[in-house]
Amino acid sequence: MPFPSHIEQILTAYGIRSDTKAALYDLYVSMGDEVLEVFADLAEGVTSATLLQPEDTLSIRERVVERYLTRNHPRWLAQMPTASLWHPREAEGRASGAAVPLGGISQCVRSVIEHVPDGMLILGRNAHFGGRAETISFDVVARELADAIALGKAAGQQHTIPGSAGETSGTFDSANGVALIWEVQPNVYKPQGDRNRAIAKIYRRHRNWHLVTLAAALEWLAAQKAAVFILRGGALAVTHEVNPQQPVSDTIAALHDRTVERVAAAFDLTLTDPTSEDELTMLDSCVMNHALRKHVLREGASGVVWRARSS
Repeated sequence: MPFPSHIEQILTAYGIRSDTKAALYDLYVSMGDEVLEVFADLAEGVTSATLLQPEDTLSIRERVVERYLTRNHPRWLAQMPTASLWHPREAEGRASGAAVPLGGISQCVRSVIEHVPDGMLILGRNAHFGGRAETISFDVVARELADAIALGKAAGQQHTIPGSAGETSGTFDSANGVALIWEVQPNVYKPQGDRNRAIAKIYRRHRNWHLVTLAAALEWLAAQKAAVFILRGGALAVTHEVNPQQPVSDTIAALHDRTVERVAAAFDLTLTDPTSEDELTMLDSCVMNHALRKHVLREGASGVVWRARSS
């Protein structure tokens, strides 16, 4: 897809290479107009914009993240919602999702988890990288702006709201009251050796992000009175269409299941295989992506997802 015509005309007038424009477009679709502002700053620092190559755009995400957090972090502290960093892909860079502060971490969550990170709980609506519709995500963003920026610029997956060590994401069909949690995903890689050494201390303070974000997700969905389904570790690969050459390890699947089971037990939830009625509820909603829906239609939902119920 091309840029909007007025942007395309400007880039062409400045002689931006086609491959550089392609790399820039991918960033623009994901993060919106601010990408172009940062690119303009880059262009001012070179002799001629015609010299800019695709690799010159690699620093744009980090610069956008720093600007985004500097502008929005104080608003979250003041309990004010903002636009999300990531834009739904179907909007082609023209509209963002929402980042909605949920306040501090509730006493309910604190009562079931030790060593709770000191941060702000942020709900993302349609704010997940990749732009699936109806997504929800839960992040604990570091309370100190400098810590949030360090986490946001660290090497990792960086799927949701920048400034958090990791997130719990899913899809919520609000019209039908059905939710599917399909990942508990790190935003940053665990510091090891030289990798992410700069965030080592911050990471240790946020090491329980996986428990806190999943607990927050379950608490929020309970308040919405949603029927909650949770992806099982063995189905991570098929749902996320993982490259068979880079499979999801048994360890990752086991850790995912252990996290879900631990938090469910703390909230006195029972995890069961879906009934045939549950399966129809999922199929009649929009919570599954194409890959998971295809798998469930072919082989059923048993062993693929859990239904979470109050005991």
